[in-house]
Formats: sequence, structure tokens, C-alpha cells
Amino acid sequence: MLVQKNNGNALISLYADGTRYIEYEGTLELAEPLNIDIRVMTKCAFGKNPLTGKAVCSFCHESATTNGVECDYNELKEHLSELSPGVELAIGANEITDGLIEFLGWAKDRGFISNITINQMRIRSDHQLVKKLIDDDYIKGLGISYRKMDWNIPEDILNYENTVFHVILGIDTIGEVRELRKRGVKKILCLGEKDFGFNKGNVNLKRIEHRNWYWWISKLMNEFDVVSFDNLAIQQLNLKRLFNQETWEEFDNGEHSMYINAVEGYYSPSSRSDVKVMWNDSKLLDFFKKNEENLFEPK
Repeated sequence: MLVQKNNGNALISLYADGTRYIEYEGTLELAEPLNIDIRVMTKCAFGKNPLTGKAVCSFCHESATTNGVECDYNELKEHLSELSPGVELAIGANEITDGLIEFLGWAKDRGFISNITINQMRIRSDHQLVKKLIDDDYIKGLGISYRKMDWNIPEDILNYENTVFHVILGIDTIGEVRELRKRGVKKILCLGEKDFGFNKGNVNLKRIEHRNWYWWISKLMNEFDVVSFDNLAIQQLNLKRLFNQETWEEFDNGEHSMYINAVEGYYSPSSRSDVKVMWNDSKLLDFFKKNEENLFEPK
């Protein structure tokens, strides 16, 4: 067990393998988010090049660019200081910078549980930095955004117990994802295809790539040690159809999170929401409380 804490009227238990238990009676009333997605930079080597107008990851919902910028980590720390230890931070690491490393050290000292996601095409070049973050216990979870064109995953990264490959419905085919098991991948996170950013207007759930996911998902769930889903994937796959009500209620954690764009300085219900509240206009916990009360409807 990494953390056991009271949050509102719930007892939250978080384990080293990422398993989270939420125990409560009556209606769940949280005082702070279970986890926060944080964008710390808009620059990415695989984002849109302003000179050519092209991007390696043309579907990037965060609209990253090769000439983007990094956030002010001191300002981000100030806003996160409202939170108690044990909150999970999910950070998109387009590249591992000195500023990010220092921030992760601060987050560890505050008792936060940090997880980072890095593009598969950066793993080889950033291998030693990633390894040090793991060895120094700066991060618990390592997400790798799968890209079929460039494998070359170091064995120690592949075999790290909390390495999870992130795959995208409709962008990555079900056949490609099933091949990952043969390459030694044990855990995957299935993400819905976002109608946002560079991918705005391109989502079509009737495409064969999406239909194959819908038809094959129950088989895929038996091929890896862990298969998990973000809330958008749960919706797009209608996963509830595969469970009885009791099992569904046991496993579905709901959506008790929020998003911070630390570059532009705003809070949002999720990274795909058009709702934006500047973080200087609201305290973090006040925003979360309003979000929990469904005053903001995630898109």
C-alpha cells in the first residue's frame, strides 16, 4: 500500500500496482480530486512544425508544437499546495527537462504520487533520465504512448512493473495492439479518440478501425495482465454491456478528477473540455467542488 487516506466521506487506498479502492457509505462526497492530469509543456519534438505545418502525431489533441514552451513550475507548485498528500498527478512529459525533474522531486517530498507519460519515440534517447526517475522514486507509473513505427524499448523499461502502454481507439488498430503482447507488453491503457486539438472533426466511430475495437475488446481484455480504460474509451466502447450491474459498480471509479493546463494557467474538467477557468480566478479545491457538483459538463 502506498497511501491510505480519508478524502471527504471516503477511505482511499492506493497500492503500488496502481490499484485504488474507494470505500464509503451513502453518496460519495470527495473533498479533493483522486487524480489530476497536468499539462506542463506545449513543446514536443513530434508536434506540428510551424515551418512545414506538419506533425508526426497529427492526431495530437493537445496541439503540441516543436517550438512550444514550458510552464512556470513555481506557479504550478503554488496552486497544488492546497492538496493533501496522496493525490495522484498524471503528467504528460513531452520531454524530460531539468525543470520537470525538479518539480517531480518537489511532488515526491509533498507526498504526491506522480506518474508520467512519454512518447515511445523518446524512450531510447531519454532512457537514462527515465530510469533515474524510477530509481529515485520520483515516479510510480510510466505511461508510454505507443507508436508502431519505432519499437526499440529497453528491456528494463519494458519489464518495469508499472510500465503501461497507452493505445488509442481508432488511431491504433486492434491488431497492432494485440501484437504488443508478443513483444512482452503486460499492461495497456486504452484511450478514447478525442475530438479535440489537431484531431478536431476527425472522430468517426463507424469506421472499421473503431468497429473492430468494439467487436474484439472482450478478447483483448484476456490477453494482457492489465487492461484499463479512460472514461472516453469506456463511453466509445460501451463497456458497461460486458458486465453485470454488481461487477460494474465494483470496478467503475467514475470521473473524480480534473485537468490543469499549467502553461496557459487554467483548470478544466478534463483535457477535452471547452470549459476553462483561469487558475488565478479560483482556488483549485473550489473548482473541483463545482466540477463534482456537475456544474461543468465534460465534453
